Amino acid sequence: MSGQYDGVYAVYDERFPVARKPHQCGACGEAIAAGHRYARVGAILDGHASTIVRCLRCQTIHEHLRTLGDHDVWPDERLDCGEEYRGHWGHDPPEHIAALAFATPDEVQAACAKPLEAQLGALTREITALLPPSWCPTRGAK
Repeated sequence: MSGQYDGVYAVYDERFPVARKPHQCGACGEAIAAGHRYARVGAILDGHASTIVRCLRCQTIHEHLRTLGDHDVWPDERLDCGEEYRGHWGHDPPEHIAALAFATPDEVQAACAKPLEAQLGALTREITALLPPSWCPTRGAK
């Protein structure tokens, strides 16, 4: 989930393309289908370049974890630190973050594909509220 780090990224470039071919999320291992939006992160830390792709569900969790702590903690890029949320932060995650554990990739993508008014289900509305508008270009469209 998170860990202390000694270095600072020389480059940290996040982009949110639409997949032209299938990918695999570097955090949860779920398939990212062609046509689905995802996060692509290019980073250089201590002279070592790396690239990771994350599904939007894992990206949302990563962004949430970045807001916690006193800025001396950064989430593991693969969300793979071996810790549980409650054990690390001393409380359960917010409901909207916990709900992501049960969201399917298709539900997350559907939250971006339709105007908010046309979406069905509380989970879909919660997921859409979590995603930045740039990920959901149709959000708010009539």
